[in-house]
Amino acid sequence: MANPTPDPGAFLRDMLGQWETMANQVGGQMMKSGEFARAIQGANAATMQAQTATHQIMDRALAAANMPSRSEVEDLSARLRGIEESVVRIEALLMAQAGITKPERPKPSRTRKPPVKG
Repeated sequence: MANPTPDPGAFLRDMLGQWETMANQVGGQMMKSGEFARAIQGANAATMQAQTATHQIMDRALAAANMPSRSEVEDLSARLRGIEESVVRIEALLMAQAGITKPERPKPSRTRKPPVKG
């Protein structure tokens, strides 16, 4: 015996499937057009210009507040890293000339158990 009450979800699923198919067709055709490519390219260019303007505004605001910009902090960080590497090399050479071996760090034990709750 057939089910006398129709499934309302089946109608909605069918309509959604048809809508998805039509949207995919229209979207696919639209993406193939040159106008769409130009619009996306224009949007990307506008985004890049907005980012550049924002960076320039931030640089001016930081300069007005007598604070370093991000690029200046990155440059200082790179220079400091280079200085630290030089100090490590000098220290290693001095220790090698003096015959001193570098103390080894204690290794962590591998038997640690998770903490007990309660």
